[in-house]
Amino acid sequence: MFRFSVLLALLTYCLPSLATDITLLTGYQFNSDFEIVSANKLPPVTEPDTGEPGDDVELEDGAAFSLAVDFVFEQQQTKRIGFYVSYEQTEFDDNAGLSDRDMDVTHVHFTAMSYYPQGRLEPFVMAGLGAGFFSPKDSTLNDETKFSAQVGTGTNYRFTDNLLLRLDVRWLGTFFNSSSSAFCSGGCTIAVSSETYSQVQANLGLMYRF
Repeated sequence: MFRFSVLLALLTYCLPSLATDITLLTGYQFNSDFEIVSANKLPPVTEPDTGEPGDDVELEDGAAFSLAVDFVFEQQQTKRIGFYVSYEQTEFDDNAGLSDRDMDVTHVHFTAMSYYPQGRLEPFVMAGLGAGFFSPKDSTLNDETKFSAQVGTGTNYRFTDNLLLRLDVRWLGTFFNSSSSAFCSGGCTIAVSSETYSQVQANLGLMYRF
């Protein structure tokens, strides 16, 4: 949460004089599962309902909060480049066998967007590249910072020339190495079962256009 607060403060302070669009969004984030690693890597059991090696470990879905800052690209009013920062506070399921199941997930991306205006509506498609920051609170697990990307679609609705409503859906893919465990600190309980860890966001927000 601290990392997200610092990024939000810096962007809010530095960019309004330069940006074309600033959007604050709230939404719901759907998270894929992790899994429990093989028995020979498991630390001592910390909870009675710890799952078996190979079992899926659910990461709870929940609210996500985001900031998008966009700039007109080469004076083309239907093109934007910018930054996107999202934050979710979530937790692993009980079967992870952790003393503290909470985890913060932050994505920071450079983005590109193309608009297709239709009256007051501004449908768009977008893509982005950056990093995903996974910060588990349990002392047996380390933070992970991985390359991540996004693709999405949505629309803006213009109330006025300066105030708009945004709705969008984004797929966020984070690229782990599935041949090794994640979040390791001495022993491990959590692993990634594929090269790409998927999350989906559905967002609603207000945009101010300068």
